[in-house]
Amino acid sequence: MFTGINHVCVATNDLDRAVRTWSERYRVGPWSLYRYDRSTMSAVVDGQPTDFAMRVALAQLSPTSRIELIQPLDERSPYAQSLARHGGADHIHHVRFDVDDYDASVERLRDGLGLRAAMSAEFRGASDGPPFVGTYFAAEDDLGFIVEIGRAPAGFAMPEPEGVYPPGS
Repeated sequence: MFTGINHVCVATNDLDRAVRTWSERYRVGPWSLYRYDRSTMSAVVDGQPTDFAMRVALAQLSPTSRIELIQPLDERSPYAQSLARHGGADHIHHVRFDVDDYDASVERLRDGLGLRAAMSAEFRGASDGPPFVGTYFAAEDDLGFIVEIGRAPAGFAMPEPEGVYPPGS
């Protein structure tokens, strides 16, 4: 079912500090910085449509894997709830796995393994084409973290970042 690790996501209360730490201490980067809200994404959390905002930073580790940092900008997101459960400390929130067949993987995780779909979200890309679709599964009891799988339509590209770190990279 899983064919690779697309990214590991760390939830943080301070994206700027986290990006500086990863960049300056651990030499990970450069980072592309984004802001998502209801104008760029839609989400269903625990079966309910939920509007929330977040800042996101992505850095490529290898040709096939990245680190993602997410800072919630309100209390409605699953990232804010996770940070509250962890006393505000940075922590691994989810791992996004690549899959050969998104629909079959959703069925296997949900029906075959009995995992609850904790969140599904659609993110708009650089064009007006179909959005990226991601689904989070509550695998904390089995794996210690949330599992994400996603489906990017043909030709999907990330939008231009709002910024990069270090500047000029």
